[in-house]
Amino acid sequence: MSDLEDEEMTCCEYVREDGEVRHILQCFCECNDLDSLADDCIKSCCEGRRLQGPALRDKLRRVCRSAAERARLPWPGGAAPLPWPGAWAALGVAWMMRRCMELSTWLPWVACWLLLGAGHLVGIHLLCLTLPLRSEYLVAWVLLSIMGLYDDYLHLVYPHQPWLWFCLSHLLLLEVLFSFAASVFLRPKQDQDLASSGASWPCKICGHSIHGRDHHCVWINQCVGSHNHRSFVLFLVGLTLLAWAYAFMLCEEFASARGQVSLPDLWASLWSAQRIPQPLEGAIYATAGGIFTMVLLIAQVVSISTGLTNQRRGKPRIRNAIQNWITWAKA
Repeated sequence: MSDLEDEEMTCCEYVREDGEVRHILQCFCECNDLDSLADDCIKSCCEGRRLQGPALRDKLRRVCRSAAERARLPWPGGAAPLPWPGAWAALGVAWMMRRCMELSTWLPWVACWLLLGAGHLVGIHLLCLTLPLRSEYLVAWVLLSIMGLYDDYLHLVYPHQPWLWFCLSHLLLLEVLFSFAASVFLRPKQDQDLASSGASWPCKICGHSIHGRDHHCVWINQCVGSHNHRSFVLFLVGLTLLAWAYAFMLCEEFASARGQVSLPDLWASLWSAQRIPQPLEGAIYATAGGIFTMVLLIAQVVSISTGLTNQRRGKPRIRNAIQNWITWAKA
């Protein structure tokens, strides 16, 4: 192995964790972790037993780590790791799903792909929490969703939108983007005094204690704590309003273009025709996203109001909702 290290690697070669030199085209070779996981799944199906437990989680973690290690780009002096592999995976899946949905406006076809999209997001959500695993996949998915819906907005709503609503919707969009960026990129302070104050709680996914920790959110790929809790709540409020406003504006514009008197008439005609035109696919997607963020927002309001967020170790919880919100705002 010393001879290999002394030789300069080509732009497509890299050194694996086990010390072996591999080519990026060998990314699907010697997938021992994946083979072992597939073998266990097949055996469990044949034997009629459920595959679960720490062994399964450990194998899934090794498969994800191996996939991230093998995702490489040609680079002088040796293949470089692909930055943000989860984000690139989200881009590929989102592009594929959008192209598939464009193939037909038949209602069952559109519903199938919307359900597949929602199902795979739930699966990745649970996977990141149970392994545990940190990934940029869901962070990228949020940004790609906003970008895709904004593209539809520019083509369908913007040409006929009054300037007042244009300004208001873009102010709301800026609030969502800035609060989301703050939620993702603000990092907790590593202070010994804060760690011993009784208000810090460990996170097995982040690997360290978080001051004022509320929960670990896989949609921002880090914990919600005193460093980003306020921006996270603002993000949920803004995204909920923005999603529903977008869905309403798009449906209203589409209904007026078709000569429909009201939105119920529009949906009734589409249901009878068993067709969902492409612009309304985004409206359905935005509505579902708005419902999801509203559920998260309600959970946050309850958590803050009941004092769960501000609770300190070894001290009773404060039951006064107003005092809890004041404490949360000053944290």
